[in-house]
Amino acid sequence: MKLGAGYPMGPLELADLTGLDTKKYILEVMMNRTGNTVFRPVEVIDTLVSQGKLGRKTGEGVHYGLERRGSVMASPLPLRRFTRQVAGHGGDVAGGKYTGLLQCGDGTILKPILKESQKREVEFYERIMSSNRPDLVQLRKFIPKYYGVRKFTYNGFEQDYIMLEDLTDGMLEPCVMDLKIGRITYDPYASADKIKREESKYTRCKQQYGFCIPGYQVYRVGGARDGELVRGGKEQGKRLYGEQIVTVIRSFLNASSGSSCRALLVQLLAALWELQRVISRGGVLLRSSSLLLLYDASVLRSCCGDGGVPACRPPRLVRRRSLPGASVLSGHVTPLPSLPLRAPSSPPPVRSPWGAALARLEGSHSFDNNYQEKLSRIKMEYRARLDRIANRGGDRSPAGLLRLVDFAHGFIHEDEEIKVDENFKHGLDNLARILEALLKDTDEFVFS
Repeated sequence: MKLGAGYPMGPLELADLTGLDTKKYILEVMMNRTGNTVFRPVEVIDTLVSQGKLGRKTGEGVHYGLERRGSVMASPLPLRRFTRQVAGHGGDVAGGKYTGLLQCGDGTILKPILKESQKREVEFYERIMSSNRPDLVQLRKFIPKYYGVRKFTYNGFEQDYIMLEDLTDGMLEPCVMDLKIGRITYDPYASADKIKREESKYTRCKQQYGFCIPGYQVYRVGGARDGELVRGGKEQGKRLYGEQIVTVIRSFLNASSGSSCRALLVQLLAALWELQRVISRGGVLLRSSSLLLLYDASVLRSCCGDGGVPACRPPRLVRRRSLPGASVLSGHVTPLPSLPLRAPSSPPPVRSPWGAALARLEGSHSFDNNYQEKLSRIKMEYRARLDRIANRGGDRSPAGLLRLVDFAHGFIHEDEEIKVDENFKHGLDNLARILEALLKDTDEFVFS
């Protein structure tokens, strides 16, 4: 019903949201007033209402966004491989057992518990989600919603899975980058063999930036490759260092051939700066944890246009004679329906010492159009679009997300031993500098 008819939610999801008791009451009223037995509530509704199982209001059902999702599930949910996974364990092992992420039918991701260390990850999630400590409450904003641990059977193998929020749920063209943060990616209890293996991975990149890029996927926006899905894995990530890191991040943000989308950068940087402040308070040790950057390319396309030239920022006017009734935006002539298009007229020759100044003025002004009014309107539209895209008031905006994952080697300090994780903070600081530099490149479009 969502994809075929364009409904915001399907009938069962709506029933979960409004409550089965409400549905039962509506059906009974319609049957009594019309006398048509087609409206008589079916037996299963009567049974569920009598048992007090009403949907979201009683903490049951599969309503999307339900905080207690996973607490009560009457029937097995459909499982499939999560095709948007960009890093971490994946693929089949001997015997057909699948070690990658699974996607559940209710908007959750299932992460298999494959190692003893991942039991610590469960403890980390449990502690973070239940704590009232101010620093941990702040950190909780940057962690996917956690719905507990449950056994599932896939391909004939039953094992425990960590149930997490699907951060890409609702995105039409999800772009995801996994950044493993920190030069040191092993915990204090690692064996000598483990330390040696970790120090041999992504060495040049980790030493230079304090993070590495194990994987990413991005949908191209604009140009001949518009809509193309591009993926990079650990083999590419192992070869990245120096300016290549910046190039890959620019490519991920669809800024390879020009300036980045300012609205997207503003949202990502706002979250990153807040995360830096949280980490600077101490309280956690995050070794081998990943930072996910996510956004929806379809939202970026609506913001920046199919041509790849961001429409959400004031464009530079091209130095050319303007057509009356048309606006010149970065080389594209966009007719204005409100003004009739007529043949261009040449300005009268100017024979005065002010000729050079007038010629320069002609490059950005027209005697037939009020460019000041048009620029003012463009800036107002840009601010409105930026406020909408960077709005943090809702549950989640697909324009830009930043989340922490993978806490098998994460530790929570007690109050008496709180100290800043300088290793993790160093990686965040370097990532922020890269994004800040990209943001600075967009300033000319706003202030020129």
